[in-house]
Amino acid sequence: MTDPITGLGASIQRQSTTEQAAEAVRHAILSGRLPPATPLREAALAAELGVSRSTLREAARTLESEGLVRYQMNRGIVVADVTGPDIDDIYAARTAVELAAADALTTTRDPEVYARLADLVDQIEHAFVDGDIAAALDGDRLFHATLVVATGSARLRRFHARLHQEQRLALALAERSRNELGRTVDDHRRLLNALHGSPEQARAELTTHLRDGAAELRRLLDLLAQPNDGGTTS
Repeated sequence: MTDPITGLGASIQRQSTTEQAAEAVRHAILSGRLPPATPLREAALAAELGVSRSTLREAARTLESEGLVRYQMNRGIVVADVTGPDIDDIYAARTAVELAAADALTTTRDPEVYARLADLVDQIEHAFVDGDIAAALDGDRLFHATLVVATGSARLRRFHARLHQEQRLALALAERSRNELGRTVDDHRRLLNALHGSPEQARAELTTHLRDGAAELRRLLDLLAQPNDGGTTS
């Protein structure tokens, strides 16, 4: 059996070897090159990255704290997967944080946050037109992260970023296929318009937006779980 991440890149540099090892594996996971449930063979991976096994274990602990890998009995380190209940839990937490952010924004009416959100809506819409799913997903992540900035809470921003990190495990494979993403049009502009309205309008539209996102992601997981019928993705 060949090593699943051969060709990962150059050997790790001297500075912050644990962080660099974690970043190399993180990138392989989030890019879809290491699918969920893939076992990470410690000796082979450490050799490829040019680090000691103890350094790799430290890096794995960092990735475990981010929800990207898990330790399993008799299997060692494996890439984490995301289930339907995980999606429900992630979106319930996101909804709580983002509703607080919407309340804050519709109170402060911060022009800088609104301007940044408008730029990101343009980016997302252009990405959809171009069929660039990776850019659309990145724009979506940044839109919601920017919204959370309105809370003024660094802790909520860190917590929200962690939720998005876990969510990206399921989204990584979707970057290969526009059809698998689900939506043919984007609704962030409607959400932005609601955020310019009353607090009640903002909360209602944001709740709908996140509910639809959770349903879309559960459907995506179902699609990815189906046996391949010989079709291809683009």
